[in-house]
This record gives sequence, C-alpha cells and structure tokens, in this order.
Amino acid sequence: MPRKPISSDLLLEAVKAFQQHGSKKAAAEALGIQYDTFVTRCNRGIDRGFLLSEGAASAVRSAKLNPQEAKAGWIVQVDPETKSRISTYWRAPEVDADDIIDLYKNAFDDVKKCDPILAPDVVNKDLLTVYPIMDAHYGMMAWGEETADQDYDTNIATQDMRHAFAKVCALTPNSAHAVLLVGGDFFHADDSRAETPKSKNKLDVDGRHWRIISSGIAILANIIDTLRSKHQSVQIRVLRGNHDEHSHLILTFSLAERYRDDVRVDVEKNPHDLYMRQWGKCLISAHHGDKAKPDRLTMYLSDVCPYWSETRHRYMMTGHIHHDAAKDIGPLRWESLRAFCPPDAYAAGMGYASRRALQAMTFHMIDGLVLRAIDPIER
Repeated sequence: MPRKPISSDLLLEAVKAFQQHGSKKAAAEALGIQYDTFVTRCNRGIDRGFLLSEGAASAVRSAKLNPQEAKAGWIVQVDPETKSRISTYWRAPEVDADDIIDLYKNAFDDVKKCDPILAPDVVNKDLLTVYPIMDAHYGMMAWGEETADQDYDTNIATQDMRHAFAKVCALTPNSAHAVLLVGGDFFHADDSRAETPKSKNKLDVDGRHWRIISSGIAILANIIDTLRSKHQSVQIRVLRGNHDEHSHLILTFSLAERYRDDVRVDVEKNPHDLYMRQWGKCLISAHHGDKAKPDRLTMYLSDVCPYWSETRHRYMMTGHIHHDAAKDIGPLRWESLRAFCPPDAYAAGMGYASRRALQAMTFHMIDGLVLRAIDPIER
C-alpha cells in the first residue's frame, strides 16, 4: 500500500522551525518529533522551495523552473521611472554536513550490540598488528571477460574478504593489540546514484546500495569478532576515500554502536583524514592518499603529530593508486598498499593491470616492523 504523502503544511512547518532554531536537531526537538522524520520533512520542504525568499521563489516561477532544479540565479529589477536595471544574485541554502552526520548517528541507535567474546589467554604484550583494508570497493561489479582479470561483485568480495582474513590471521602472532584500518574507498559508490562524488563518473555497481551497505557492515563485524578472539584489544578506524566521501561514515557509526559496550573494542570517531597512533618507539599513520603526494603528507605529519619526536620507526600507509610503491622519505617509511579489489572496466580500459593483496603488519614497541603476512588473493 503506498505511503500517504506528507502535507504541505507539515513541510512548511518543518522549514519554518529550521529557520527559527538554526539547526535541524534543535528544530526537531522543538517540534517534538524524531530527528530523521524532521529531516525528511525539512528536506522535502526545501526541495519544494519553501526556504527560498519571495523574490527568489518569484524568479523561479517566472523562469518556469522546478525549485529542485534552481540552485542559484539572478533577479533583475527595472526602475519604472529611470528604467535602470538592478541585478541581484541569489543562492539556495545548502544542507549542512553536520546534519548529515547527526542523521547517521540517530539512524544507528537501535543497532544490535555484539555478543561477548573472551579475550585470549596468552598474547605478546610488546606487539601490535595492523590489518589495513585498502580500496575494497565493496559493491563494485567487474566482469572478467571484459577486464581480463578476476570477476568481482558483492558476494565475491565477501567470500574473498572472509578467506583472506582467515589466511592472514593464521600467519600473524597473538599480539596484545590490533588495529583494523579501513583505508578509504571501502564502498565503490557513495550513494544509489552510482557515480563518483566529485567528477560524477558513472560506476559499475552490483545491485542496490542498501544491500551493499548491509553486506559491508556484516563482513566487517565478522572480521572484528575474529580479531576480538585473537587479540586483547582492537581499534577500528575508517578513513574517507574519494569514492565513499560520505558513506564511510555509516561504517564508523554503525560499528561504534555495535561495540559500544565492549571495553576491548575502540571504534575511533575522528573526522580527520589522517590516522596516527604511537606504539612505543613506532609512529603508525595512514591516509587514503588521494589529496596529497607522499612527500607533502610526510611534512604535514611531522608538523601535526604530537609524538613525532618521541618515535624512531615512522610508517605511513596509503592506497588510492591500487599498486605497490614504497620509499624512505627522510625518517619515515611510506608505502602504498595494493588494493583489495581487482581492476574494474574503467581501470582495465586505461591499462591499469594492478595485482590484489591483503596483508597484516606486526610492530614491536622497540624494534619497529618485525613481521608481515600477505594473502595475494589468487582464487
């Protein structure tokens, strides 16, 4: 049965409350309705043009445009006596990014908590193991006949990730601590429009965005539960990628809700693009790698890292370029790690025949990087 449409009066009420209180969260509380309900009403009211001034709304009507189409324009007024023309530029209000983040937070209030898992009895307290997932592009569709490489879709990605982590975990020691580092572009598409957020290039996706998000959260929860049984503590950090600029937030907040009562799991909520952690004499850092070259990232890290001078073994991991690259940049070791996914049609057409891999890196508090386990994901 189709849902009853929201009346114009309710949409107008939401928009006026938003104007009065200055934020959607405060307006929802003032009206006494749930935040996500208010956001739906307010956004639809904005799409109808209720937030536009009378002058802008009149200009839109004169141009015979839908308010959803009109984001900005010029209003030209003619003085009846002098016939002089006065032009005024207007721009439609944009949705505040903080409102989007609040919506994500509220959406996961009812996420089921994790089941308890006992910590391992024996661990090496001097070791920390980092499990980086670089460029999984979950939800991507690749046809091997077209790419001359491996097939890839949501089901294959799930199977590959479960298999790869089982192999890598079997090779790594029972270190006291672990970091699951999702290094950006975990999701291939940012939303159901299936296009890159900035350049708007169309993407080959496998099915509905809802299913991809649900499957991605489920496989990461499965991996985290495996790490909980192997390590005393687990830190999770999800970085922004250029493909999942907004959808990566879903992973952060959903996993934070799932593990909110487990003192051994820390889901780091940090809006900064750069990950940093000190482990004894080690500095472990990561960035998706799409906004700056390694040399500039190194200079920036040396400036903002509060424990740069306290460490000797400094490492930075990036992704984005989907292939191995490494060099020493002064006192820091930079590595670009292989992507988890195979090439898609676009990459294959451009001649990018990169290899896949998942790896784990184990760091000693004094000696730095001491072990590396790799699964090349050859299926």
